[in-house]
Amino acid sequence: MTVHVTVPVDETVKADLDAWAESRGVSVDTVLSQVVEAFVAERREIEAAVAEARADIAAGRVHSHEDVVARLKGRRRDWRAAE
Repeated sequence: MTVHVTVPVDETVKADLDAWAESRGVSVDTVLSQVVEAFVAERREIEAAVAEARADIAAGRVHSHEDVVARLKGRRRDWRAAE
């Protein structure tokens, strides 16, 4: 089911949206729907990643800062050696 939402924007923003949508042959509604859907999908992914990270922390699946830095330095050394 589709619902409609009204969003106030500055006149300049509206003009930019109109021009951008027109240059691509789509409506402003389509542009905004795609942007909002992408935003919501990204937020869901971030929230899932945070929940996974919290579960890892709770389960003790963690690495110290020092270990991570040492590992990255090792990778950098390996990359440079491969050049």
